[in-house]
Amino acid sequence: MEHAFFQSTPYLQPVTETILSTKAHPTPSPATVQISTTTHEEIPHNRVLNHIALHIPDLEAAVSWYTTLFGFRRLRAPICCDRSTDPCAPIFRVYDSKLHKVKLAFLATGNGVGFELFQFVDPPMSEPARFDYTRGGVFHLAVTDPDPEGLLGRAVAMGARHIGEAVVPASCEGEGERQVALYMQDPWGNVIEACSCSFERMMANRDK
Repeated sequence: MEHAFFQSTPYLQPVTETILSTKAHPTPSPATVQISTTTHEEIPHNRVLNHIALHIPDLEAAVSWYTTLFGFRRLRAPICCDRSTDPCAPIFRVYDSKLHKVKLAFLATGNGVGFELFQFVDPPMSEPARFDYTRGGVFHLAVTDPDPEGLLGRAVAMGARHIGEAVVPASCEGEGERQVALYMQDPWGNVIEACSCSFERMMANRDK
């Protein structure tokens, strides 16, 4: 059994500079030259989003829902990590000793972002996901679809719940091409936004 954990590659490289101190001498002698090494940070590399992960109570059903509705691609067969048979599995070196068994599935979205599904078996889920925007942390994920309302109809038919109304984002009001955004919950309570255009197109270089 295996579970992949990725390591980032540093992008910052040390740059050295020489600082001369003449101490008022016209021509500095070797004894008065001070050399120091200073590390400068380059402009931060704009990292790509590697993957996101959801905790769901039924792995097989969730894999079917997300691949059927959104077309997410299966990268490999699901795995099960069990501390009783594989106590040295990488996941057990990350999570605490209370975790004994977990099932995982590995999918990919249309732009290559990873989509992991976790079903914690022992201990099981203690509280289902819900739409609570007052709680800290991630509270929704978003997908792009040219017809969010059509996607919503298919999602509801597969057990999703619509949240609120479909709206035109404020940044796109008054434009010739109508843009739409809406919220839904998957059958397990996870909140999903569907947008008719990319996030950059929706938000970049806008006044509102």
